[in-house]
Amino acid sequence: MDRRTLVAGVVLLGLVPGFAMAQDVERGRLLHENHCRMCHDSIAYKRDAKIAKNYSDVRAQVTRWQTNTGLGWSESDIDSVTRYVAQRYYKYPRPGEGK
Repeated sequence: MDRRTLVAGVVLLGLVPGFAMAQDVERGRLLHENHCRMCHDSIAYKRDAKIAKNYSDVRAQVTRWQTNTGLGWSESDIDSVTRYVAQRYYKYPRPGEGK
């Protein structure tokens, strides 16, 4: 293996976690747009007194509403939507990611 191939491999490995996170957020955005936005863009994110005070609260609300509406999302779907909503609307970092 030559030096350029080795360096390229190391660079790509460094990009994989960021790429995976971007895909996760994009999946959350798509799920949110298809199942949540019609109600939430008009009311939930614009009120002054937000129910969710941190990332865990956002996840609890995503879990609650996907259950109430019978969506049957997987844990991965709930995580993706939580990450998207927390990042996009609340500006809450995911635990362990910092700001």
